Amino acid sequence: MEELLPYYERELAVLKRHAREFAEQYPKIAGRLLMSGEAVEDPHVERLIQSFALLASRVHKKLDDEYPQLTNALFQTLYPQYLRPYPSCSIARLAGATAQLTTPVKIARGTAMQSRPVKGIACKFHTAFDVTLLPVSIEEVVYATDWTPPGGTQIPNTATAMLTVGINGLADQLPLNQALQQPLRIFLDAEPSVVALLREALFQRCITVAVDTGFGPWKLIQKPLVQSVGFAADEALVEDDARSHSAYRLLTEYFIFPEKFNFIDLDLAPVVTTMPGGLRKLKLHFLLATARDDRRFDRLLDSLSTANFQLFCTPVVNLFKQHAEPIRLSHKQVQYTVLPDARRPQAFEVYAVERVAQVRENADGAVVHAFYPFYSLKHGTPTADGRYWQVIRDEHLIERSPGFEYQITVVDPDFNPAAEDVETLSIDLTCTNRDLPAQLPIAQAGGDLFAEGVAAVKSIQLLRKPTVPARFKHTGDGAWRLVSQLTLNHWSVSDDAGDGLRELLTLYDLARSSQNRRAIDGVVRVSSSACSARMAGNPFPTFIRGMEIRIAVRPDYFVGSGIWLFAELLSHVFGLAVNLNSFTRIVLEDAETGEVLRECLPRNGLRPIV
Repeated sequence: MEELLPYYERELAVLKRHAREFAEQYPKIAGRLLMSGEAVEDPHVERLIQSFALLASRVHKKLDDEYPQLTNALFQTLYPQYLRPYPSCSIARLAGATAQLTTPVKIARGTAMQSRPVKGIACKFHTAFDVTLLPVSIEEVVYATDWTPPGGTQIPNTATAMLTVGINGLADQLPLNQALQQPLRIFLDAEPSVVALLREALFQRCITVAVDTGFGPWKLIQKPLVQSVGFAADEALVEDDARSHSAYRLLTEYFIFPEKFNFIDLDLAPVVTTMPGGLRKLKLHFLLATARDDRRFDRLLDSLSTANFQLFCTPVVNLFKQHAEPIRLSHKQVQYTVLPDARRPQAFEVYAVERVAQVRENADGAVVHAFYPFYSLKHGTPTADGRYWQVIRDEHLIERSPGFEYQITVVDPDFNPAAEDVETLSIDLTCTNRDLPAQLPIAQAGGDLFAEGVAAVKSIQLLRKPTVPARFKHTGDGAWRLVSQLTLNHWSVSDDAGDGLRELLTLYDLARSSQNRRAIDGVVRVSSSACSARMAGNPFPTFIRGMEIRIAVRPDYFVGSGIWLFAELLSHVFGLAVNLNSFTRIVLEDAETGEVLRECLPRNGLRPIV
């Protein structure tokens, strides 16, 4: 109702102004109505004017909302995630008796967890990544600009700094050369500016990696050992809808929870194959080239420790399955409230309606008929049989009665209330705990989360305060701006592509933080040109034509988030929008000097082509 109040006051002011003009022009008639200037002495006339102002304000607001019923119907059919709240997210570290492990233990993506009660409610989460528990630990992390390699080690002349990561094996039953056959996932647990420099060090500045087993000279590995994490479809925070585009998901995740991309994988398979059996300690020396700002680089990375390299971590998301309270249809009302939990409605919010079914009891038992979303492509399905449902979210009930804002209507293909005698509706939901996770204390003794049936995990600690849920903006022209960017030609790189890219990024900035706004403003201009790249083929490699997209940015606008991650994000986003048998290559350059800050690999879809 707060949004309606300005419209009401505006309409009331207009009516009073017209009342004054009417009284001046027709004083005799105005006298009968007890109207003098803008004052109305007759309470009945005054209430009539106020009532009309209220009705007119609702119409005015609906016009300003730009027909939300139409855009909501489009989103329900094509991109339902735009109507849903983005749930609370955090990073969890799983701890256990890893030294006693004899085989790797995999904690699968989607494993359910719950928190300690907050306001009497235990918040439910699930994991977004697979976690593999291994009997290994990181015992040393050191950044140095001066070091002495053992004799016989050939260090590149361009190496000016070194980042050392020491890995220890904890179990004789599973030595390092067996435990490290699979990638070792590490969470970079540090301030955003430090994580940005670590990415730059590991992905851009790293010339080679020297493997130190403690015996003889270091062995140089030319193959990249570090891989980025978080861009694959099976690493999504929220499960991708089959109708949605992965590029839009990546943009949302980058702005709402960038810590999700603070993971790296160490692919040590090329290393352990040459290691002696029974080895308990291994050091990786990342040899780094000169940075653009060596002094700042050295100052921030000099304080690195093992606390900044965390093993056995995963993002967790506040999403869970829930059966709604059964609804008995009386046909005395059009809409029925969807309640995940009638005892504590304020603690749950509907994220998605997964299934609606009619349950009717008769002499032969229960008969179940499935209902389908009205805004869907199921109208041509014989099994639909004219049974459809429609759920709306009443914005006015959110503040007054949280938990009661979702209303369901059962309709036939003509959108009339269902006439048949349905006894009960059974509804399966995916839900969140609203903003309760954001109120959870973290780093508690004994752990913050608990998982049933995972014996290898002794405690689960949250490394980040759970985020506050967010929503896409649908008021005013917000919904139509979302609709407009869903077309493929939105990606065309033209003279005003810089404005288009900034607009696209702004739409997905759900957190609306100052750091995100600064990164968006850091995009100055976008240009493109045709180019060629070599692609592996069978039996011979071939060359294909593609597009090089050069994005000029202000580097100082990315001090907190980092250039590398922003470039990698845009590389995946534009790569997912490219045509078949083509590619895009993203190049970020300094808007003032023209210096190339990052040149990404040519990409088509989810993978680079070279």
